[in-house]
Amino acid sequence: MKKTTYLLTLFILLGIFQINSFGDLEDFKFKPLNKRLKYVEDFFRIYNEWLYEDLDSISRNIYFLELAWVLPFDHPIRALTPISNEIHWQRYKLLIKMHIALLLTKNYLDFGKQFYKDNIYFYSKEYEKELLEGYDIAETYFKSALKWFEIAKRYASMVSMYNSQIYRTTLYYIEDEWQKLLNGEIYYDITIKRLINKISQNRNKLKQLREFEWIEPIP
Repeated sequence: MKKTTYLLTLFILLGIFQINSFGDLEDFKFKPLNKRLKYVEDFFRIYNEWLYEDLDSISRNIYFLELAWVLPFDHPIRALTPISNEIHWQRYKLLIKMHIALLLTKNYLDFGKQFYKDNIYFYSKEYEKELLEGYDIAETYFKSALKWFEIAKRYASMVSMYNSQIYRTTLYYIEDEWQKLLNGEIYYDITIKRLINKISQNRNKLKQLREFEWIEPIP
């Protein structure tokens, strides 16, 4: 009887162990890629704009977007919008390139902000080395963002060579983005240049703080 009870308990425990030992893919925060990605559209579909941005998520986006930039486009039948003819397809490709360049602008800008400190205080001299290193890194990424923004504007101008009434796509958000870029309603360049100028000012403030002596107030 004791042996039977022991075996029954063992089988129950093994059953519980098996149930808890195998997770479903939905239990995890990521989904494995089940096919080789080789076209612009493939990477475009897996791009994520994270709610909480950190270095890992931003660098992931930059990685995929820069891959998308150098890859060929898929067959027109698998485009992200219905394509009617070759001219329509040419405009579509330029529009997607413009959008990718804008996304790279935003992500490089966000990446640089992770290393950027806006204000310098009287006690900042204690962290001069760390702040200066952060400014060097931030400035590098801000300049990359500026480069991509200039590319985005160039592609927006190229899109304008095609009749938007005839060859408009169903990518309404990107079409709206194109119009705003042409009208100057998207102005990453102004923001980036302001940040680069502020970095220069903050570097000078840190140099001035080297001669600053903080005197504790008498209680």
